[in-house]
Amino acid sequence: MSKWTTGDWIQAYTDDGALVHGYLIASSAPIQTALLQVTHSDNKELMGKEIAVSDRGMKKLSENPRKSEQEIHSLIDLALQVRDEAWFMELTNELRSGPKRSKRKENGLGHRPVNRLGSSDIR
Repeated sequence: MSKWTTGDWIQAYTDDGALVHGYLIASSAPIQTALLQVTHSDNKELMGKEIAVSDRGMKKLSENPRKSEQEIHSLIDLALQVRDEAWFMELTNELRSGPKRSKRKENGLGHRPVNRLGSSDIR
């Protein structure tokens, strides 16, 4: 039985030495390779691609890392690209119920309109 499970979040290095983060699509026990969907990399050309990596240098990442609001938005974009409706719904619910959202309501701060220049001064 493989120590890796489909869907695990992984950090690994490619044969070329590029650092990649992504989730496991498939692994094969006899060859000790894994197919990884790359979400982040120091090699921009690998982002969004499926690549094969050796499991010798793979490291399992935390199951529930704390995500910033910007990271959740990026993951929502990725969920849309891979057409994963369940993941999209999970992320949007996380965004709606996140701690930043509840603090805004407690403080009486709501959404302030922002113009395309990034200023909240609307004239």
